[in-house]
Amino acid sequence: MIRETPAALRSPELSYAMRTDPGRKREVNEDSALAAPPCFLVADGMGGHEAGDLASQAAIAAFAGRFTRRVPADVEDVAEALDEARAAVDAIAEGHERGAGCTLSGAVLVDIDGAPHWFILNIGDSRVYLHRGASLQQLTVDHSLREELRADGAVEEAMLPGRNIITRALGSTDSTADSWLIPVETGSRLLICSDGLTSEVGDEDLRATLTMGGDPEAVAGELVRRANDAGGRDNITVVVVDTLSGGSTWFENPTGESATDDYTLTVTIPARRGA
Repeated sequence: MIRETPAALRSPELSYAMRTDPGRKREVNEDSALAAPPCFLVADGMGGHEAGDLASQAAIAAFAGRFTRRVPADVEDVAEALDEARAAVDAIAEGHERGAGCTLSGAVLVDIDGAPHWFILNIGDSRVYLHRGASLQQLTVDHSLREELRADGAVEEAMLPGRNIITRALGSTDSTADSWLIPVETGSRLLICSDGLTSEVGDEDLRATLTMGGDPEAVAGELVRRANDAGGRDNITVVVVDTLSGGSTWFENPTGESATDDYTLTVTIPARRGA
């Protein structure tokens, strides 16, 4: 676990931890992650040994190389890092007969008019959750055939395909990133994870672990353990980020529901062709 206060005006004090594990069925870990302010990211590689792992490493390296100072970024910085990640993964895909790609999800600390915000981004089916008090909210939406059919409502739940058919990824035809801006709130916790966690551990167990599990290091370790105990059929990567101080005050509606949606700004960053 690392505690760090970025050296910038009104920057929050964060405590965070990252754990990655190959799981119990796979020899190679194709996941990569970054947990260093201002970036907290998870990339899940696709394409098999030497392709998927290289793709996820390249996507993470694009952010690690750009954000070398532990201070809030700005939205344009994130967009440029995404362009670099796309180009790097595309180059790897072109060098492999079966192609290569990766998901990319996470949160980047940005400054908006002097106030810290989380820039939440997602391409694929890795996820970002917001935990506050005893409530858990999934911030990202899976880019999968299953989720698209469910949203359309034309297919019965029992007939939906599995989650493994992804409709967006770095290295694929559609690499558009969905993104959201939310205020950084003192006392809140972010969970960023690959689908190796969420395919094994349900939301209620995630919520309970995040609520009762203790500091980020302990929680990350417990989540990986739970995923392995449930089968560990995929690589498992978990990043947990707590805001200890320096954020805004969070609150809940009288119904107990999160008030986040009242001030969440949703935007979409398209892929920049020719980058």
